[in-house]
Amino acid sequence: MVSSVKGRDNKPKHTWWYKLFMQVPIRCFLLPIGSHFLNIKTTKYEGKLKGPFLLLYNHSCDYDFVGVLKGVPGYYRFVMSDEIIKKRYKRVVVKSATNGIYRRKGESAQGVAEGIRATLDMGIGVCMAPEGQETPNGVSIPVRKKTGQLIKDMNVDVVTYRLEGGYGFLPKWTSERSKGPLLGSFVNYYKKEQLAEMTPEEINELLNKDLYFSFYDWNRKEHREYPRTKPAECVDRIIYTCPKCNAFHTIRSKADEVYCEECGYKVKMNVYGFFEGEDMVFDNIYDWDVWQKDRLKEKLPQWQAEPDKVITSTEGGILKRMNGDDQEILDEGVTIEITYNDVIIRSDRTNMRFPLKDLEGLAPIAHGIGVSYGGEFYKVWFAFPDATIRFRTIRRIIMNESVI
Repeated sequence: MVSSVKGRDNKPKHTWWYKLFMQVPIRCFLLPIGSHFLNIKTTKYEGKLKGPFLLLYNHSCDYDFVGVLKGVPGYYRFVMSDEIIKKRYKRVVVKSATNGIYRRKGESAQGVAEGIRATLDMGIGVCMAPEGQETPNGVSIPVRKKTGQLIKDMNVDVVTYRLEGGYGFLPKWTSERSKGPLLGSFVNYYKKEQLAEMTPEEINELLNKDLYFSFYDWNRKEHREYPRTKPAECVDRIIYTCPKCNAFHTIRSKADEVYCEECGYKVKMNVYGFFEGEDMVFDNIYDWDVWQKDRLKEKLPQWQAEPDKVITSTEGGILKRMNGDDQEILDEGVTIEITYNDVIIRSDRTNMRFPLKDLEGLAPIAHGIGVSYGGEFYKVWFAFPDATIRFRTIRRIIMNESVI
């Protein structure tokens, strides 16, 4: 039972230690102090979880796990991205405190499913975000299609817990946390017997209903403040098309401003997370993102007509290859490109071509993009903000995926 990452075993181990660590230093001391300091105010689930279970929540920010721990008592293992253990010092801290089930973005989930199964077989609960990623634009992503079947295969009770305000608290595109609140509450408890009578599609529909959250719909009513010193800086990791002149990959950000280098279009982000400005087209990231994706869809016939023409590219990256949990630098000053047929990574020394149809994964990660191909995982890292998410969007449009 090993994961898709070479050499990684996701089976539970040293459970006695992690249960003790969870109960004493974390729940008795670190969690009360940390949640108060961070302004995390999730509501406690008053029921009692017995035996193995799946605890599912909507993924809105990096601090979701604190909100879930505060809201749901007991010991359970988290399914988490291995991005948090890339650096050795973080790996030591994280693995000393928690026995996570790690997944690498863009790679097969088979190893994760095996880790979940092994954990549940030992009577231990598992906590995960069924979307598989944080929301990039403030509105919940539909759960992965295989989630419903996974739940039926695991044959355990399921608890849903919805978090609110996380996108204002710490949106995916920035590292500056707000002082505003992260809230959350229990939604539903489903017995395994009830789930056994449902189809995977019905289970997915149930989860999408329970875990759906729109930060912008919510905060139009709540008016919660999420102050940051540079509220809009790095939003150009998500937004890349100008709504005024339609120029592609010309959006930049600084402090509270978002502007187009091509035509000068400019808006500012306020303390509630909305845009303001005299010629404002969209007042929120979600609507802007939906619009820019629609503009890309319109270009599909052009891409098909010129399948070898570069659609978009970014220069000045550092190419790394993952070896287990460690990173190996292969080259510097590389350019990543995408055409209708391929993803290309090139430099004076490097010339790598990955057919889109054969890619195991193409996913934006912290400061770059990950490419999974032929059992290897490559990462192109950039020292500057860049909307690498556009590469994944373009691939999903070409591959005719339902969620882009």
